[in-house]
Amino acid sequence: MSGQYDFLVIGDDEASLCAAAAAARAGASTAHLRINQRKKQSGAATTPAIPNFVWRRLELQDYDLTLEPASARVTLFKDGDPVITYAKPRETSAALEETGIDDHFVWSDFIEETNGLAANGYLASTLFNAGKDSGKGIAKMLTDPVALERTARLFGPSADLLNDYFTDERLKAHVSAHALGLAGASDREAGSAAALSEFFDEDSWRARTPKDATNLMTVLEIACQDAGVKSYAGKITEIANDGAKQIGVSIGAEDKIRTSYIFFATPEAAAAAGALQGDGRPGLNNTAHASITVRFKLSNRIEPPAGDDKAIFQIIDDLEDVRDARDAAVRGKLHERAPVEFEYTPNGEIVARTAYFPAAFFEDGAWRGWTGQDRQAAAAIIKNRIASRLPDFASQIRRAETEVMTPNTRESFFEGCDRVIVQWRRHNAISAAVKLIDEVMARSE
Repeated sequence: MSGQYDFLVIGDDEASLCAAAAAARAGASTAHLRINQRKKQSGAATTPAIPNFVWRRLELQDYDLTLEPASARVTLFKDGDPVITYAKPRETSAALEETGIDDHFVWSDFIEETNGLAANGYLASTLFNAGKDSGKGIAKMLTDPVALERTARLFGPSADLLNDYFTDERLKAHVSAHALGLAGASDREAGSAAALSEFFDEDSWRARTPKDATNLMTVLEIACQDAGVKSYAGKITEIANDGAKQIGVSIGAEDKIRTSYIFFATPEAAAAAGALQGDGRPGLNNTAHASITVRFKLSNRIEPPAGDDKAIFQIIDDLEDVRDARDAAVRGKLHERAPVEFEYTPNGEIVARTAYFPAAFFEDGAWRGWTGQDRQAAAAIIKNRIASRLPDFASQIRRAETEVMTPNTRESFFEGCDRVIVQWRRHNAISAAVKLIDEVMARSE
């Protein structure tokens, strides 16, 4: 099967489907490639919220789609009360004051600066995605002292920004764990401040499909079909520039298509396909980590911390866990106290994840890939971390399903292709992917 498209969107997540459907709705001929076979899930985990402009673009109200937002972000420390923050700054300030954290006075100021760092047309897009106007954008930025200072702050360590506002180590650990967790990054890492700006974007608050409602992925797949997106599934076997403005893509043994742009809606999708190898971009697009997700099916429901089964929970002992786990991942080692995020699904399962594990392991002077034993060891670390906060957890596990996502380091077909676009945000990936699709279409006119 062959075809010619404006966009080939590659990815197996909600952001990829939203980007593909939005591009098609805007008039672009669009194909979507699913590289991995998606597993059927009985209870969905949370995803970045779908902003109103994407909801209207895809006319999701016609699909009877309902989503419920996560209620709070909670960090469960080894000792002491948990730290809890909410979508609304005033509610967060009140909660911090109630737990005796003096930094509640500056919480709103902190949110205002982080939200403003990447204002004025997604400043970071100039640095992350090459285009015909990127040179002008960089030149303009270099002659604007305010823009230059903002850029330096945006791509600096998040520890610097947090230390400017907060003195409470538990609050700094809470923000770092939640904001940097999806990237498996450290607060001392260059580019981590950009993750704070992304994390507190209004489109970053997570949402999920309520119990007994149609799964979001299912709805988005139907929305893509209705928008005219052509769906493909399989492995890429060859990519080559086909003239100055086209890329030829071979999928499996039969499908060969041509496209103007290859688009990745998330850095994880790009890493899985091998499109982030050695690209030299700043920020947190590194491929030094693997992401692992474990779905725990329980014999009996476990009461959630503080009685809130709609919150997103993080487990760390202190901020050193974030730093030590990141260092271990870079060295190719597992870390026993890796930060772990978990949440309750509407049907009472617990889904846990961490990106603080290595992309590959370094043993006996050489690097090697993941094995079955590594998967078991990583899952055991996650189980033990949750059990340290939920005493009845381990005894109630009926079955655990483990998925490890590692960057594709064995093959890459993207080298030399200059029409590959990667959307780099993780927390607000749906919003950012659709905005970037629109930006590329506008530049191409």
